[in-house]
Amino acid sequence: MILRANWQYLALAFALALFSWYLVSGREKVDAWIQVPVEMVNMPQGYVVRQGMVNRIEVRVRGPRPMVRTIDMRNAYYPLDLANLQAGVNLFDFETRNLNLSRAIEVVEIVPSRAELIVDRLMTKIVPVAKNVVVELDEDFELRGYALRPPEVTLRGPQEMVEPLDEVETQPVKVEGDRPGQVQTTVGLVLPAEVEANPSRVTVQLDYGEKRTEVSLDREVQAARPSGMAMTLEPASVRLTLAVPISLARDPGLENWVRVVAAPLGELPVGEHEVGYRVELPSGVLLTESEPELVRVTLELEEVDPADKVNAGE
Repeated sequence: MILRANWQYLALAFALALFSWYLVSGREKVDAWIQVPVEMVNMPQGYVVRQGMVNRIEVRVRGPRPMVRTIDMRNAYYPLDLANLQAGVNLFDFETRNLNLSRAIEVVEIVPSRAELIVDRLMTKIVPVAKNVVVELDEDFELRGYALRPPEVTLRGPQEMVEPLDEVETQPVKVEGDRPGQVQTTVGLVLPAEVEANPSRVTVQLDYGEKRTEVSLDREVQAARPSGMAMTLEPASVRLTLAVPISLARDPGLENWVRVVAAPLGELPVGEHEVGYRVELPSGVLLTESEPELVRVTLELEEVDPADKVNAGE
């Protein structure tokens, strides 16, 4: 009966005890570690941070347990002011006053306590592109020519890395087969770390062909004699210097494929004339020199035999 009479007092006592516990625990201060992102602000143009940049810091905070547990991490960040940045080594202390946390939260420690930034000036430079070709050619084949598009690129990066560069190489271009013809591909560039190129890729065009060797030939000049004319050519042959594919140069019948033909003579009058000529060559052969460049043609009327005249009259 006594318990039933005093249940109200017991409930009140329990409520007071619970309230007292809440007040005591709410005032109890605890320490906790939180991660805070670092944001660079006021970064001057024309500089680049090469080393030492800290993306996050560890912060030890102290405060009432409920407030520590409910820190709004969405708005917690550390603004690192880089307005006074210079080329070289720059030291920045992480200061507790720069953290935008509640006033009830005490910042006890920041790890790391400072940032040591290595800074360089940004530099741009135009340099030529060099090809890097990987190929195993037949001994009779060679690279006759190549083209790079574009032949130059613009580099951008830390001055220490860009300034020594006089050219950049392409990524290796692998050519299949030992007797290739024309090859075209687009590849990237081999660049040092922290350096970028514009454009970042180039087109490489390669022209392979059979090696040529120099061959000299004396060939008779062929000409169509005008009707009713006697014709004399001086010189009767010309000397040709040819660039001939090696396999064709080994052919003993090469000269039979080469012809020298004088320009048409049909409209020329009696007398001496200097005329040009054309050189007919087999496929793959190039004419590098011919001597002389012109030949002298002497045209005279043909003498008619008197016996031929009598026979013609009969």
